[in-house]
Amino acid sequence: MSEPPRTPSLPPAGGAADGVKLMLAALALGALALGGWVVFDLVRDRPVASDDEALPPLPEPGEPVTRAMVATGGGYGWTWVNPLPRWMPTWYAVSVADEGARAVMVGHRGAAVRYEDGAIVRWEAGTAASLRGVAWIGPREAIAVGDDGAIVRLGADGARALAGATGTLRGVVATGPGRALAVGDDGAIVRIDADGVSTVASELRAHLLGVYARGERVFIVGDGTILRLEGERIEREPSPVTSILRAVGGCPRGGIYAVGDEGVILWRRGDATWRRVATHTRQPFLSVSCDHGRVAAVAADGRVLLASGDRTVALPSGFDHAWYAVAGGERGPSWLAGAGGRLATIEDDHVRTRTDGPAVPIRALGAIGGAMVAVGEWGRILRQTEAGLVEASSPTESGLAALLRIDASRLLAVGDFGALVDIRHDRATLLGTPTQASLRDAVGGADGVIVVGGGGTILRGLPEALVASAVEGAGDLWAIDGAPSSAIAVGEDALVLRLNERGFSRVSCDARGATLRDVARLTEGTFAVGDAGTIVRIEGSECALERSGGPTLHAIGRGPAGRPIAAGDDGVVLERSEAGEWSRVGVDVLGASLRTIWRSDRHVYVAGAGGVIVRHVIVDGT
Repeated sequence: MSEPPRTPSLPPAGGAADGVKLMLAALALGALALGGWVVFDLVRDRPVASDDEALPPLPEPGEPVTRAMVATGGGYGWTWVNPLPRWMPTWYAVSVADEGARAVMVGHRGAAVRYEDGAIVRWEAGTAASLRGVAWIGPREAIAVGDDGAIVRLGADGARALAGATGTLRGVVATGPGRALAVGDDGAIVRIDADGVSTVASELRAHLLGVYARGERVFIVGDGTILRLEGERIEREPSPVTSILRAVGGCPRGGIYAVGDEGVILWRRGDATWRRVATHTRQPFLSVSCDHGRVAAVAADGRVLLASGDRTVALPSGFDHAWYAVAGGERGPSWLAGAGGRLATIEDDHVRTRTDGPAVPIRALGAIGGAMVAVGEWGRILRQTEAGLVEASSPTESGLAALLRIDASRLLAVGDFGALVDIRHDRATLLGTPTQASLRDAVGGADGVIVVGGGGTILRGLPEALVASAVEGAGDLWAIDGAPSSAIAVGEDALVLRLNERGFSRVSCDARGATLRDVARLTEGTFAVGDAGTIVRIEGSECALERSGGPTLHAIGRGPAGRPIAAGDDGVVLERSEAGEWSRVGVDVLGASLRTIWRSDRHVYVAGAGGVIVRHVIVDGT
């Protein structure tokens, strides 16, 4: 027997409507949850808000200030005169931590330093390759990358080179504790961790120049390229420009920015599209980073631009050369690093330069009325003032190689293309020249001078009325010492000449064909220095080799203890003992090429590339 059909139970009054309401509420909650997830995904990559009022504010630009860090000395009694706090090479990259309290900079020929506890500390990188990118990956550990596939792990115990790349690596970013990702030429993308270096598979051939990580996403830019890397998957994002993009960055929240040639700044909005920001310049932007919640971009002409959304404001930096790198965060100062070892910070509304003094390559030193004068490449003339060394007006762009004291109020500078510059306390003027040969050195005074230079050129006479001659078959003459009545000159292919007002005689010198670049008559004898660390002692009509090997030596003179010293490339300074042995003196100039030695009444000065001037108090009792 079949069961009778059941009578469906009826809901209480109003139940159907409430059930529908519950169902609709559930659907609404689901939709809201789904919508919330979608909104969250969009918010992750977009500015805090799309309206201008909610974007980080831009400051009223303040004037730049210069407050150099304290000089720490040049080693063994040598102290810094210029630049301050010390000479540093061109920096290509910087990374910061702890809201700017710690910074690491890397640059030319493997140079690396870190800033901590208010001081700059040298960080030995163990490589001669120029380093192009750096990133902190731990409290006391950083990864630096650069030329020829260089990858260096910088740590508290020193540096360790990592193998796994060949082409130049241009940028690196931390992707987690102890981990980093680097990019470079020919589409190179490499991961770096405790296990070593591994390559991310890619069909790319474009040069990749900048990299930035936000969470699990890594953004990469380069030759007309914007890429997004998630895991092992690479996606290309459309760019509104074809210009080379050199850097990409941003703050942990908000928009992402890419910068590059032709004044390009691009802003990535929340919808993953890139919009060009008006900059009103064609100068290449070289780096971009978070700065006090907005972003800062730096350019090849010293420009510092702050951006928030599509609004920008320029901060005067007081610097007209390239800033190669900027790095900062949501709070604290952002660090700028650039040409000539310049370092600065962005202090909310102004730029503070943390180095000071001209970085002009110096070739000779002298004094007028007790105030130092320096000359160097491109005709530069530096004068000592109460505010330090300042660049003075010059009548020439020819490189100036030497300074000769004519009297207490006058110096004569000689240089390229026959340049003769009369330097007084308040002006510098060109004198007529009888030659277009490059002039390298001079001796004499108001009663007469001898100048030597390229192609065996010799000028004799008064400063305003010099007569040119040349030593037949001779190469370049690089230096002279003594007086017009009895001088000795040295030059190319171990050439040594004895000179006076009327003529010359040759001195036989077996120096293996080395170019001799400076000569000095000292109490211990007459010495000349030159290529490959050559040092010879000249006696009578012959000279004897005392030393060879090592960097080229450009200068020789009397040191602070009264003994002969020589200086040259790679920051080398040698001192001669009473037994005739030459040994290195600990003058720490971070490898700068040293070109001249000058002795005043109280100090011995050594100067050279990058505006380097260090001094030591004379201690020999004279």
